[in-house]
Amino acid sequence: MANQLWEKFTFRCQRPCRISGHIKSIIRNWFPAPYNSKLLNALWTILLGFLFWTIWKERNESIFKNQSTPLEINWKNLCQNIQETLALRQWNAKDFLTQAQEQSIWDNWKLRIPQVQNDHNKTTIINKQPSHWNPPPTNVIKLNFDGASKGNPGKAIHGGIFRDHKGQPLLVYFGSIGWDTNNSAKLEGLWQGMNLAHQHNFHPIIIEGDSQILIHMVTKIQMGTPAARVATS
Repeated sequence: MANQLWEKFTFRCQRPCRISGHIKSIIRNWFPAPYNSKLLNALWTILLGFLFWTIWKERNESIFKNQSTPLEINWKNLCQNIQETLALRQWNAKDFLTQAQEQSIWDNWKLRIPQVQNDHNKTTIINKQPSHWNPPPTNVIKLNFDGASKGNPGKAIHGGIFRDHKGQPLLVYFGSIGWDTNNSAKLEGLWQGMNLAHQHNFHPIIIEGDSQILIHMVTKIQMGTPAARVATS
């Protein structure tokens, strides 16, 4: 799986890459900005991290769950993550200007990035594409929360965002909990989000997160199992 992902990367970027040796040597030898295009260089900068992350997640699925994800699904998710990350920045028309060879590289990726046009101080976003995130039903609010620690345990942070059925942000929050684990950081992100939902009367609400442990716990609480007594004690 790892080799196939690297082969896809090599084809899309039209640049040979040696993947033998220690991971640290790969990072050290990673060219900082090999293209003339500002957009392609931004893609190149974040690509390595998403490649490692995709391979690492696939490894965990294989070891801990004895499961595997098809190559094309892993690649699709990787490209989706890259697209959403690049779409967070504002790109002007000049950022999309490339040489002929670089244009073919960009076309290979098939990414759809919003482009900002300035017209008499008026900013308009064109070619806006739907993201992987799905909006809630009308008059329902969705909370997406997360948390992570650097080192697990390590320096831990949490955060979340409330959005309406149109995808408009209603409230963003984040914070640090010091030295702790990934699960503790995610729990804090959920806990703070639920407190804020109560304070701002964000109801009804859908809560989304990537922690199976927390989802399982909250599901038990909703069903009135003993987990509720443990969580509230």
